[in-house]
Amino acid sequence: MKRRSVLNFIVSATCFFSVILIAAAMSISLLIIAQRIFEPFHVVVSNSMAPQISKGDAVMIKDIEPNNVKVGQVIVFRDPEQKDEMIIHRVVAVEPSGQAVLFTTKGDNNPVDDDWRVSTGEIVGAVGLHVPRFGSFVAFISTSRGYFSCVAIPGAVALALVFLLGIGETAEKRRPKLVRQMACPPRPKFDPKPTAGDS
Repeated sequence: MKRRSVLNFIVSATCFFSVILIAAAMSISLLIIAQRIFEPFHVVVSNSMAPQISKGDAVMIKDIEPNNVKVGQVIVFRDPEQKDEMIIHRVVAVEPSGQAVLFTTKGDNNPVDDDWRVSTGEIVGAVGLHVPRFGSFVAFISTSRGYFSCVAIPGAVALALVFLLGIGETAEKRRPKLVRQMACPPRPKFDPKPTAGDS
């Protein structure tokens, strides 16, 4: 009885562990797909806004009205020198220039203001969600090594455990029947008809 209880516990724990592995692998797979298609998280690659926002953090961008940006607000804008890159800095000055508005920005961890001025058309948005250190994880799972470590291997391990449990349960169901057959062999059959020597 005790042996069966221990066996049931092991089976239950293995099933639970397999479900956790499969759920984690599926969640990370969905995150990878979403990141490649929609790129909801942006990885911070410098410490210019430390300690509020540090290298390796992840941020989500929310829409803002550029004309309503005020001094002290943290904005996300396209790098004037590399348009495919984005920068997160704080607005330190707002200067109307004809029909446009120019913003002077600065990283909290930088000693001086930025060399450029940002126009309203270059503003992408503001920081909507900040997740410390999550950017490093997002960057890792986006690589081949990260995919195999966090998705392929855990998924394969979970499937292997489920397969082994299936084999074990099948063997356990067949075992009592075999034991009964070995313990109680079939009785020999006798012919009830009398033989020639019987009186």
